[in-house]
Amino acid sequence: ELDRDGVAREATPDMGTKCVGRGFVTFTDTWIPEQNLLGAEGKGFTEVMQGFDFSRALIGLQVIGAAQVTLDETWEYAGQRMAFDQPISKFQGLSFPLAEADTLLTAARVLCQKTLWLKDAGLPHTKEAAMCKWWAPKTAYDVINQCLLSHGQFGYLTTRPIEQRMRDVLGLQIGDGTAQIMKLIISRQNLPREVAP
Repeated sequence: ELDRDGVAREATPDMGTKCVGRGFVTFTDTWIPEQNLLGAEGKGFTEVMQGFDFSRALIGLQVIGAAQVTLDETWEYAGQRMAFDQPISKFQGLSFPLAEADTLLTAARVLCQKTLWLKDAGLPHTKEAAMCKWWAPKTAYDVINQCLLSHGQFGYLTTRPIEQRMRDVLGLQIGDGTAQIMKLIISRQNLPREVAP
């Protein structure tokens, strides 16, 4: 119960993901009754870490979704926006980066799907989950940024959803572990303990 003595809540004014209530909960000398215990006593850290392997793949799919809809809108825009008496999609300088973005999003999606398949099969997937968590948000951010640039001044407007998606995806590069932590996990999964960072 959040009205217990010693429980303090503070909302955070994040720059993105405005629809999600985020903040900090602080416990100071707070008594929690035994019936409020979640999971087995002393096993909380392990259970949370195992949950991360699932949520990291889901975060990957979440950011890929935001990037994919932005890319789809950009392909459509490029086919309709005229410059020099032709659609801007005719210019390789615009269409080739979008083709690269399409390829990267497909690869990131497959990695996330493989991770979830491994989880469903009861197979180890910590390394793959960490790959999803650092690479998919970075890729999604880069794709959305390219799409924003492809829209020119119209992409920079706050009346269009591109800038919001970019801010939201940026925040998901942090939650559930930063890219540096994910790379540490991947390294430790690939190396013997005595030579791992």
